[in-house]
Amino acid sequence: MIAVRSSLLVSLVLVAFAAGAEGQAAETSPVERKDADPRLAESRALVAGFAESLLEALQQGLQNGGPLAAIPACRDLAPQLASDASRRAGAAVGRTSRRYRNPLNAPEPWQSVVLKTFEVQMATGVAGVPEYFAVSEDGSARYMKAILLGPLCATCHGASLAAEVAAQLDADYPHDLARGYAVGDLRGAFTVYWPAPAE
Repeated sequence: MIAVRSSLLVSLVLVAFAAGAEGQAAETSPVERKDADPRLAESRALVAGFAESLLEALQQGLQNGGPLAAIPACRDLAPQLASDASRRAGAAVGRTSRRYRNPLNAPEPWQSVVLKTFEVQMATGVAGVPEYFAVSEDGSARYMKAILLGPLCATCHGASLAAEVAAQLDADYPHDLARGYAVGDLRGAFTVYWPAPAE
């Protein structure tokens, strides 16, 4: 138990250190101050809406045309959903992963550190879906919430893909890193960036 707590403490310190070292967001303290920031609740709501819309699109694609029809939902619709949510909220909404399919979703250094922290949290049995929220000195804020691979997503991200699905992914993503997952694995994270308030 002590080892688990120590690992989590080290990982959280690493997140704060890496974010600060990048000249970026550093963890605010105490936790109550973070919870009082309305952008935390807004970030959670944005991510929930994004995830729900994406899941609905995937389900519809699978129902209408099988796995091959679901691929465009992530390829084409997900960026549009993120763009729409960003425009409405005045924040930058997106997804990232250390094993990305689209190079445009490659993590920034601070995001990579947070993803590693999520991995530690999951490996040590922390309850719930990992999330991260930090506010920088200039007032900007960052949020990440882990994406855990669901059964539906295993169709295109699992260890065993149908031949036609693999062929389509090879054509669409020649440098694809996002295969070989098991249900429940950390797939990546939803991200929200809030710019500093205008003075």
